[in-house]
Amino acid sequence: MERVHWIAQPAALRDPVLIVALEGFVDAGSVASSAAMFLRHRWKSEPVARFDRDTFLDFRARRPSAVIDGGRLRRLDWPDLELLAAQVPEASQDVLFLIGPEPDMRWHTFVEEGADLAQRLGVTHMIGLGAYPAAAPHTRPTEVVAAENAVADGLAPDVPRVKGYTGPVGADLALHLAFADRGLPSVGLWAEVPHYIAQNPYPPGSLAMVRLLADVLGVTIDTTELESAASLHREQVDEAVAESDEAAEVVQALEEQADAEDDEDEDVPSGDDLAQEIERYLRDT
Repeated sequence: MERVHWIAQPAALRDPVLIVALEGFVDAGSVASSAAMFLRHRWKSEPVARFDRDTFLDFRARRPSAVIDGGRLRRLDWPDLELLAAQVPEASQDVLFLIGPEPDMRWHTFVEEGADLAQRLGVTHMIGLGAYPAAAPHTRPTEVVAAENAVADGLAPDVPRVKGYTGPVGADLALHLAFADRGLPSVGLWAEVPHYIAQNPYPPGSLAMVRLLADVLGVTIDTTELESAASLHREQVDEAVAESDEAAEVVQALEEQADAEDDEDEDVPSGDDLAQEIERYLRDT
């Protein structure tokens, strides 16, 4: 069985950068996938290859959706893990996107196939996008941290590095190691999403990620659409917080922690009740 299906031969790409954004475990607030989707459309990306669905995806976890019209089943829309190519004339390099749901199985096969594709298409380095829930208030700018693989040196130099982490990871991190094995540099960028609203889309995080990518790639990107979405989201969350004294207290505590210097031991509430209240508000808005 073919594990990768070629859709089209990409046009000649100039030293392409691979941007990886997988939906799932390390994409709190859909920050990474939304940022990649925004850039995909902004740069008019075209599909190049598709990973075999039956090999990598569990349809009980990621069920296809049906379109029924007038009593007739018109089609099924299947989740896809795709590689897309974009020519970016205003940048010094073109871009490849690896986007879609995080593979549910056969990770070793996935990372080998992904790294092989990158080599075949002349990828110079990879930028992985992700996001995680953090004790951060929605009233402060989104922080982004980075970590490079063993052969990288100075990718995204102005982004703070992850000081230390031991714990579960997503498939994208395994891809970073596969790149290192082939001598290809990579850097992961992870946005911090307020933990109390991490289950909902977080446009401010996507905006921050797109702006950071613009700096890293040396391009100018019109982010008006994302700015409007981020502004509306901020208004909705502010309204939800204002309706609850408890929510306001938690956000204030998080603000004080964010503003304090060298004060990592401050006891901040978990925010679970706040999360439920705000998520319910956003669903009903």
